[in-house]
Amino acid sequence: MNTQEIKRGEYIAYYPISKLKMATVNRDTVTKHAYNFKEKLNDYGWMMPIIASANGDVIEGHHRIHSAKLLKQKTIPAYIVDWVNTNKEADHLKAIISLNNGNKAWTTADYLKSFARDNENYKVVYEAHLKNINNISVGNVVNCFFGKTKGAGFKRGTSKIIDLKFSLYLLEKISFLVAKHGKRKIQAYCVREMINIGFVAAKRNIKTMDFLFNEYDKMAIENNGVLTSITSFKPTMELFLKLSPKSK
Repeated sequence: MNTQEIKRGEYIAYYPISKLKMATVNRDTVTKHAYNFKEKLNDYGWMMPIIASANGDVIEGHHRIHSAKLLKQKTIPAYIVDWVNTNKEADHLKAIISLNNGNKAWTTADYLKSFARDNENYKVVYEAHLKNINNISVGNVVNCFFGKTKGAGFKRGTSKIIDLKFSLYLLEKISFLVAKHGKRKIQAYCVREMINIGFVAAKRNIKTMDFLFNEYDKMAIENNGVLTSITSFKPTMELFLKLSPKSK
């Protein structure tokens, strides 16, 4: 039986760092990670090459390159491939994300920022994240627009805003509560449940959500213990939901 031939690149042990071009579509490098790699390089040497295209565009290994520069290296081990068209940003980003999807180092904000360059849905959400960065977690901003999604679709850049008007409404209400009571009372998991209730149980009914947010506000004022109970918050909100008005 014949085995399938799989594309292979060229390994170059001493590739000039000066010829490498860092990807503008990649997530931001974190200096702390680069310093961690620096220590590993000193201890173990080069155990893994970086990956770059034939014209020197970096596909994987940005932090290792940063580390090599910190060590004042002039060359770096590189695996060169010629089948990724890095001249097209979409293809370049797809290759980068495909190699990093199993890597926990990529955050929700990284995916948002990367896809926001060419995807209007992600651009709107990323700008909302930046605007609300001090009040709402990036995960909950994503939930406000895309619903409860952290799966493959989001990481492929295919998520779409469900209801822009309702999303902006949720952000306004949540930001108000956090600004009024602080994050110690308006905790991220409670916010997540409110968003989920808004999309699913309340069916994006503004009048119903106004009622629920008012009850949430009252509980925060009274220091209700439900606010710090993962198991109690959602059932309490669902109980209030039964008492809330249903018409818009």
